[in-house]
Order: sequence, then structure tokens, then C-alpha cells
Amino acid sequence: MTDRQKNLLILGVMLALVAVSVYLIYPPSQKTRLGLDLQGGLEVVLQAQGDVDSEKMDQAELIIRNRVDKLGVAEPSINRQGTNQISVSLAGITDVDEAMDLIGKTAILEFKKVDQDLTKQIRAGTITAEQLPEGKQVLYQVERDDKGEIVHDEQGQPVQTPYVVDREPLMTGDALEGASVGYDQFNRAKVNMQFTSEGSKRFAEVTEQLATAGAITGTVQQMAIVLDDEIQSAPTVKEKIDSDSAEITGNIPFKEVQNTVLVLQTGALPVELVTVDKSEISATLGEDSLKQGLIAAAIGIALVMIFMIIWYRLLGVVAMLAMVFYGIFFYAVLTNPWSPATLTLPGIAGMILTVGMAADANVVIFERIKEEVRSGKTIRSAVGSGYSKGFRTILDANAVTLITAFIIFWVATAGVKGFALTLMI
Repeated sequence: MTDRQKNLLILGVMLALVAVSVYLIYPPSQKTRLGLDLQGGLEVVLQAQGDVDSEKMDQAELIIRNRVDKLGVAEPSINRQGTNQISVSLAGITDVDEAMDLIGKTAILEFKKVDQDLTKQIRAGTITAEQLPEGKQVLYQVERDDKGEIVHDEQGQPVQTPYVVDREPLMTGDALEGASVGYDQFNRAKVNMQFTSEGSKRFAEVTEQLATAGAITGTVQQMAIVLDDEIQSAPTVKEKIDSDSAEITGNIPFKEVQNTVLVLQTGALPVELVTVDKSEISATLGEDSLKQGLIAAAIGIALVMIFMIIWYRLLGVVAMLAMVFYGIFFYAVLTNPWSPATLTLPGIAGMILTVGMAADANVVIFERIKEEVRSGKTIRSAVGSGYSKGFRTILDANAVTLITAFIIFWVATAGVKGFALTLMI
């Protein structure tokens, strides 16, 4: 194969790669996965309370990851920080309050017996919570109107109905096998809970005990269904219920039913988590950051190209085309469907620096070519010699950059990792 044929083959391969790359990244607005800082979202750090071990933190991280996956958030970032913290970054999330409620909700489900005599006294104001006998506690149920909206008093506070219940639960969420969304006869959303075989037996025993107690006292007993110390419903129990399921009904909004089902499906967190840091980035701010980052990148690359053309003329045009090809390849590697990378603001900075390094490589080669021409060599010979002599310098520079980027990626936080990743590519 002659040199001309080799050059034509290389050119054909390059053009084919450019075509494939353009196909992979077009249109960029639909193919690019943007990070939290470019499309807005939520970043929160949760800290475990009390004594925790690595096993509990691993379990908590897995449960949070499962909940986030069910939210449908693309490319979430969930990582451990230290021994007792979990960092959660959700790009593109719109309902921050809902996300916060789902992420940190402990989801401890309990079935508790209602003490009706003490409940009447609490509601009448004849006793206080501090005067209750040992083993009793006051829990509340938020009142809702016919539309499922929370009822508020004149001061704007939610109206809550008190119940006195036993501290010791009759059953817990360990008896659950699953949960799903259902509808009652009035087409209102409800939470369907399915028990395990052991849970079904325990549910039958509990309801039989309550029904018997009601028959003896002449007062129908109630069983409160409690989620994270908040009463969801308090149905009456008139007879033994030999069933493998139970339900939470009422004027509950569909979205809240969905969220309750979600946390019940993923299970209770093994530790209590509190929010120690929370950052919200609006979609508008993220869009502005993206525009400014792209403008800065375009200006920087344009200035480099102009300098190359002015200083090296024809070789500068060659360098400009090489940088265009390199930029297309680089973006295709970063945003193709098989790449796990997400574009962030530090990532854009890394892209600019990487393109600058590509320009620097051209400068090294072109200066070598000029030296070879000054020494009396022909243009063809000088080009070959310049590329071969400049390659070692370029290889050393890129090796140092790769090692530095790897170290940054290993020790840095999530935001700076985007910079390191694009620098490595």
C-alpha cells in the first residue's frame, strides 16, 4: 500500500468516526445528561443519629437508593460520607418537599391498640399527656376534608385529632410482605398492605383479641395504624379478621398514597436520619449556568483557534480542524448512550482544559517542524520528523495529566470528580 493510499484510508476512517460521533450526540439537547448544577435539583446530606455501624449504614444507603429509583430520577448520586452520613444528589427533581419526605422517612409501621376511655379524656382536656399511665402515649391523626386536603385552623395550623394508644405495638411492619395502591367503592385511593403467612396469623390473633375485648366491655375497639408516629387511620374491629391483607383508607390524596406505598415497599430505615445540609438549585439557575459555561467554552476555544491560525497560518487551519474533530470525538465519548458520565459545570471546565491541551500538543509539533525546516530539511521530511520527535513530549505531558486527574477523582467530592473525569477522557 502506497503512502497516498494509507493517507486516504486514514482520512476515510476519520470521517467515518466523525459521522458516527455526530449521530451519537445529535441532537445534543436530548442526548446530553446534565448534572445537578446545570439542570437544577436537590442535594442533601443525611446524618444517622445514635450509635451506628457500617452494616446499618449500608442498609440505609440501599433503601434510599431503592426509594430514589422508584421516584424515577435519572442518574442519581448516592454516596456514603464518613461513618454516619449519606449524600444524595437528585438532578432535575421538581418536587423538593416530596423528595425530602421520601428520602429521609424512617417508615416504621405499627399497629397499636387505642385506649378509648383515655382518648375521650384527652380530647375533653380533663387530663394531659404527662398524666397518662406508663405504657400509654398520645399520637395524632391529621384531619382532611372531602377533597383530601389537610384542614387548617384559624391560625393556619393543621387540625389534628389526638388518640391515646399503647406504646407497645400489636404488630409491626415486619409482618408486611408488600404494599400497593388500590381504590375503595367511592374511587378514592387507598393503601393495600399484604401480610406474610406469619403476619396473617398474627393479624387474625390481634383482631380476635380486640373483638373479644369489645364484646366483654360493650365498646367496639379501635386499632390505630401508625406510620412514623403519625396515625394514618384508626378503624374499629368488631370481629376476627382472618385475612392476609389490610388497608389504609380515607380522603388521602393519590400522591400521598403512592408515597406511602413506596416507603412501605422499600422497608423501614434501620437508623434515624436527620438533614444536616440541604441545597436546592432551581432549573432556571441551572439553565443560566449551562449557558454561561458554554459561552465561556466557545470564547476560549475560538481565541485558541484564532491564535493558531494567525501564528501558524496553514498549519493553524489544520490544527483548528483537528480540534473540531477532537471535540466531536470527546463529546461523543462523554454523552453516548453507553457512557455513565454526566455533564457538570466542573466537567465543562475540564473539557475546555482538555481542548487546550490538544492545542498545546499541536504547538509542540509545529515548533518541532519549524526547527527541522530551519535545519535544512524539506517540508515533507520536517513534518515526519517533527511528529516523531514531539510525540514523546506530548506523551509525557498527557501521562502526568492522567495521573493528576486520577488522583483528583479518587480523593475529591462528587462535583470535582466531573472535572477529573473529563480531564481523563
